[in-house]
Amino acid sequence: MRFFRPVPRVSLALSSDAAALAKLYERAWAGCDEGLDDRMISDQVPSVDEVRSWLGGGFEVYRSLQEAKLAGAIRCSFPTSTCHLDRLAVDPDLRRRGFGQALVEHAVGRAKRAGVTRVWTQMSPKLEDSMELFRGIGFREAGRYLPSYWGEPMVLLELPI
Repeated sequence: MRFFRPVPRVSLALSSDAAALAKLYERAWAGCDEGLDDRMISDQVPSVDEVRSWLGGGFEVYRSLQEAKLAGAIRCSFPTSTCHLDRLAVDPDLRRRGFGQALVEHAVGRAKRAGVTRVWTQMSPKLEDSMELFRGIGFREAGRYLPSYWGEPMVLLELPI
């Protein structure tokens, strides 16, 4: 008998998810301080109020649940006929179970429905699992830069659609 892992379901985050999302980001970035600049980590761990502001407009935040527990999230924005994906986070206890891939694929599908021509994301090349995830979906490196506000070299990834 074969058992198949169900595909994680993805849905739009609600304003009532703000506190749980902030905790998710805190958990997801905990322990990353050994390899990444503290400025980047602190920027990637939003407060509840910051998450509420995302949910109030300008961004679409998608979430995935595992048995009613928040498993992961991703944020999308749509500047100038493109889609920018950021803030992908998966609960450390639930990584490598398809939540990150389901979230990115859902966001790419949303971008296609919006009629954009390119999807972009940026990340530190030190986040090897994330780099592998995005490359596996078809993203390719479009450039590198060093933002002074994070103190980390960043890779810009692009997916033409």
